[in-house]
Amino acid sequence: MKEALVSSLVLLWVVQIEAIEPSQCIAPLGMESGSIRDQDITASSSFDHGNVGPHHGRVRNEVNGGAWCPQTQATPETKEWIEIDLHTVHMITAAETQGRFGNGQGVEFAESYMLEYWRPRLNKWIRYRSRTNGELIKGNINTYLESKTPLDPPIWASKIRFLPYSNHKRTVCMRVEVYGCWWTDGIVSYSMPQGDKRGPNWEFYDTTYDGHWDGEKLKYGLGQLTDGQVAPEDFKLPFHEDFRQGWVGWKNDTRENKPIEITFEFDKVREFSSVNIYCNNQFTKEVAVFSEAKVLFSVGGKRYKGEPITFDYIEDRIFETARNISIKLHHRVGRFVKLQLQFAARWILISEITFDSIPVNGNVTEEEEEIEEPPLQKDQIATPGIETKNVVSSVNPPSGLGQYLGIIVGILSVLVVLMVAVVLYVVIQQRRYKSSPRPSQVPSGCDKAALYREPSLGRLPGSSDYADVRDPEYAVPLQQPQTPRAPPPLHNFFPKPPPVPPPPERYYAATEICNTGFVPPPPPLSTPPPVRLGRQPRYVSNRTYVGP
Repeated sequence: MKEALVSSLVLLWVVQIEAIEPSQCIAPLGMESGSIRDQDITASSSFDHGNVGPHHGRVRNEVNGGAWCPQTQATPETKEWIEIDLHTVHMITAAETQGRFGNGQGVEFAESYMLEYWRPRLNKWIRYRSRTNGELIKGNINTYLESKTPLDPPIWASKIRFLPYSNHKRTVCMRVEVYGCWWTDGIVSYSMPQGDKRGPNWEFYDTTYDGHWDGEKLKYGLGQLTDGQVAPEDFKLPFHEDFRQGWVGWKNDTRENKPIEITFEFDKVREFSSVNIYCNNQFTKEVAVFSEAKVLFSVGGKRYKGEPITFDYIEDRIFETARNISIKLHHRVGRFVKLQLQFAARWILISEITFDSIPVNGNVTEEEEEIEEPPLQKDQIATPGIETKNVVSSVNPPSGLGQYLGIIVGILSVLVVLMVAVVLYVVIQQRRYKSSPRPSQVPSGCDKAALYREPSLGRLPGSSDYADVRDPEYAVPLQQPQTPRAPPPLHNFFPKPPPVPPPPERYYAATEICNTGFVPPPPPLSTPPPVRLGRQPRYVSNRTYVGP
């Protein structure tokens, strides 16, 4: 498990590195070693398939006849070829050839040759041309010495052909090898307006573009913006030294202040981290970095949904050095990426554009999206069986996001369970509180016996002339002598019905009585009749009123 994790991290690091550097992409691709299988090597014809068939055309190998030899001789009209199928797109940076040594018996070799290559998006064979627009590549001078030639610009191809060439008829045999590396950037093509001229001798064209040049529009190809080579800071140097132009430029005067649009197509749906744009900033010569860049994403290439990523560049009027502008893409997903660059000066010059991305792994659902096919050229024959629709993919979020969602859902579930437990605990506690008897609200330090007395159940002794007696069923607190009050009403002189039995708690008192600090005197042995203050009327036995 640990080894698998380490290997995955290493692979992820390899995929996420920046654009391929051609100087580091120099490994042999497998003709000599045999990693390219015999069935992946074909030819237009062979003089003798068993002895000099295409599978014998491997450099530094001496098997049977020791090379590939076509059935016809080489002429200025290249007709014979040996083909290598790499299956996936590779960046090819060098080619190597060797004649037929044949253990000292061979005398055949090719003095010159041409290259042709195939890439799925091109859908046709393209003749290779160098930056100086040359097609011929120097071959061998004898049958045993190898001749290795760097390719400038490099080739992006899944298939490549070697075509022997000769100014006069001659028998040739070849052993070949290709050098390069797997094209991890995943860019299939980019489309944009062709560059503009600056004066009669300066052309900021994409001279190595291998797609279709349709009027002012370049389509379905690759060129200087993806070759891994940056131009010199002074854009005038290439014109005066070796005529190698590294800058592609557009003039604002011919664009009516509209942004430059460059659309990149990738081999599959990818997740993008950043884009890097190498720009010129010679502001004293009316060249400056773009003022604003917008980046849009699409799966099918027709609809660019969602808000674009907008990047504003702060104008630099101090340093004229070229610089690499990096824009974060926040892991946006798509198979097509469109850049819109707004002018900040009269000219925009760009030498290289690279993306940091990884292929998306997830559930893929197919959707058909109509994509315009490149027009046929005069010398091109339509390939049968090719439809006008291209199947592209729309995907679900990557698996890493699914793992994070699982963790978040788990945490939320735990929180919900905890909240339910807290609510249940609170409800149970409230029910227990309601079912338990409530304690008396009389403070503990208060003596209820001292505050209350229970009156006798019988009538108060004394004259019947006095009937100021409350119901004996209710205990009343002892009170201080009060002011005189009016005679009691007559209904108090009559007996009342028997009392209702009191509740278990027979003594009640307000908490405020205890809080006032009032301490009543001890109850007397017998309850005297209430004493009335003030002047009272007197009665004699014959009920005659006697004044005071």
